[in-house]
Amino acid sequence: MAIAIKAIPTLYGEDAVRFREAIEQTEREYDARPQRDITKDARYIMMKNVLRKARI
Repeated sequence: MAIAIKAIPTLYGEDAVRFREAIEQTEREYDARPQRDITKDARYIMMKNVLRKARI
């Protein structure tokens, strides 16, 4: 018994253009966000303390 292979949906025309614009907008917003220092995050500090106490 074989399992049917479904076709991969493909965007054409205006849908493809809108999708591509949304991707590019998201990339621009991601690149423009400020970088943060993870070592000052409370969860990071807690993880480091747990690892230090476990002597890892």
